[in-house]
Parts: sequence; structure tokens; C-alpha cells
Amino acid sequence: MKYNIRHILLSLALGALFVQCSDDEAAGWKDTSGDNYKSFWYYSYEQENLLTHDTVGLAAGKFIPYTVAHRGDTLFVGNNVDKEWSLILFDQKTNRPFRTLTSWTANGKEQKFNSPIEAIVVTPTRLYVAERQSYIHAFDLPDLNYIVSIGNGQWAGPVFQAQAVAVKEGLIYARDKNGQVSVYKESDAVPEKAGKINRYKQVGGGGPNNGFAPHYMEFDADGRLMLTDYESKTIRVLDVAQINDELKNGTVIDLADQAWTLPFKAKTFASCTERIYATGDNNAINIYDRETKKWSENTVKTIKGFAFGQPAKIHAQADDTFWISDLQKQALVKMTVYKGEIREFSRINDRIVRVEAAVTTKGAESSEPFYVDILTHEIVAPETIGE
Repeated sequence: MKYNIRHILLSLALGALFVQCSDDEAAGWKDTSGDNYKSFWYYSYEQENLLTHDTVGLAAGKFIPYTVAHRGDTLFVGNNVDKEWSLILFDQKTNRPFRTLTSWTANGKEQKFNSPIEAIVVTPTRLYVAERQSYIHAFDLPDLNYIVSIGNGQWAGPVFQAQAVAVKEGLIYARDKNGQVSVYKESDAVPEKAGKINRYKQVGGGGPNNGFAPHYMEFDADGRLMLTDYESKTIRVLDVAQINDELKNGTVIDLADQAWTLPFKAKTFASCTERIYATGDNNAINIYDRETKKWSENTVKTIKGFAFGQPAKIHAQADDTFWISDLQKQALVKMTVYKGEIREFSRINDRIVRVEAAVTTKGAESSEPFYVDILTHEIVAPETIGE
């Protein structure tokens, strides 16, 4: 049966208007009061912007974006060109870079990035940049004046090749290459203590990352620290409330019963109100639905305007806006997520509907049909449904 009803596409920002109901075959039906009909909704993805070497005014091969962070309209992009590592500041309003940081002066001497940039963290007053050669550099904001570096460039020193960083309530957390987490005090990260900054604490757990796969950590709404552990296919959950002066170094503070077991090796993730988006070893964007508490079997490898090659880092600028670095494409893509309501469709089976017509994300009419999995709310390829 074909349902000829209007089709409306709405931004994910309006997602709260659509409430999923589970009382109709658990299929994602939504009752619309007053209209006496039911409809489906789905997610779609579109490239909103694409940064390449041309965009940033560099020669081919001289722009290899990796980690990214933002503050307002400014993107901080780690450019991991071998021997030419740099931090590029990109203005989203003008769609142009406006500053590149490759070196700075400390104690009358020039210093620079000497290895790939692994993590960038923005706080209200500081920018922390971790590089692979066992340094965490601190700069002030908004001027980017150099403050101090934690670490001495030696893996046996105060920093052990930090691969993910998070900052909260005066403490700096860094994932060491061996899986442990080192903790530093922000109050120690001052020029007066240059060369003398040591760990405050170091907690155990986790596994090694000998292949230098991307890692990521962030705090959840309850103040727990979520940290990817690539090789073990998990997201660790750490109870940082246990960290105090009395805690013994090496103590495992993982909440083992709350760890996330994944069907893929997670690199980085971006948390949103309704979902979590994660990059992984399957070279796709993996999706976790907070309502169903499941990872979708449908992954995103292609969005409108862009096909992912080797997505590495994903960063959430908003609930519906993400920046994803692609190492194979040597590009940084801005992905927008839209939530749509389907009102013209044919039922293929108990799980798949065929959308006969649609309004595109830019409001243009489209006569091309597409298919939606009503359990995951993802668009699926027709060859996967055996129609």
C-alpha cells in the first residue's frame, strides 16, 4: 500500500518535536494528533563544507588534518604533515585560515612541534595541544601566547606519548600510550614551573596502543570520564571522583560494569543528546542510539557530497554538526545531520519502507525514491533489501 501524504524534512535541531513510540511493532511509528495517520522518521547526512589543501591555500600533500577542536567560529586543526606539523586556525565565517602556529619562543629559544599532534582541548582560557613526542603544550586564549609545556619529549618523563586529553575542574587528564591515565594539575602548568611539572597521579588500566590508533576521552553528564580503548573494542568509564591526594598511583578506577563493549574498534566519538557517533576500524561512522541503547547495524560510509575513505577523528560542533578528518582523502569534512519525517511511502516489509518522493535538505523536490530501515531510522541501499 502506498501512502500519499506530504513529506517534510526537518533539522535535527527540531528533533525534540518528534517523539518515537514503541507501541506499534517497535517500528518507530509516530502518531500525529489530529491528522489520524502515522508516519516514519529518518536521519540523513550531508557535506556542508570540505576543507582540503586548496581550501587552506597549501600545496597538494601539505594538508593532512587529524584532530580538531573549536571555539565559537574558530576551528583548531592539527595538520600532521611529516616534519611540518602545525596548528591551523580556520575562520568558519570567512571559510579561510587566518593563522598557522608552527613554533613559539620560550626562554629566548624557538620551540616547535616535533611530532604529530594527537589531541587539542579548548578551555575558557587555555588551549592544550598534545603531540606524540611526549609533550602537552599550553597556550593562552584568545591570543595563543605560549604558557608552558608539560613533559620533556622523553617517553620515560612526565608525559608518555599522550594520545587523548581532557580537562575538568583544574585537572588535566592524558591517556598514556600504555593505556594508563596521567593526571596533572592546571595550577602546575605555569611558566614558573617549566621543566618541573610532574604527574599529580597516574591511574592504571587499559591496554597499549603500539599502532598509534586515534584515541579520545571526554566527560559524560555525570562527570565520569569516557575513554576509548581501541584494541579491546571498549569505551572505558573512569570514576575520577576517586582521584585525591591519598590515591595510590596505579590504582584502577575503571567502573568495569559500566564499560561499553563495542562491535568495532573505536577511535574517537562525539556525544549528542539522542545519539553517539564514533569512528572505528571499519572506516565508517558508527551510531549509538541512546533510546534503544544499541549500536546500529547500519553504518555511514557515504553522505551527500562525500564518501569516507579513512575517517579518523570526529568532533561535535553541535548536536547536528560534526567535523570529521579523513586520512585517506586528506580532508576535513563538515557533516550536518538532518532528521526527516516521511509522509509518502510504500511498505516493503516489516522493517523497510520505500519513500516515493522527498524534499531535500535544501528544500528542493526530489522524485528519486529511497529506502529507510524503520528500526534504525537510517537510509539503506536497495541492493541490501532484496526487493
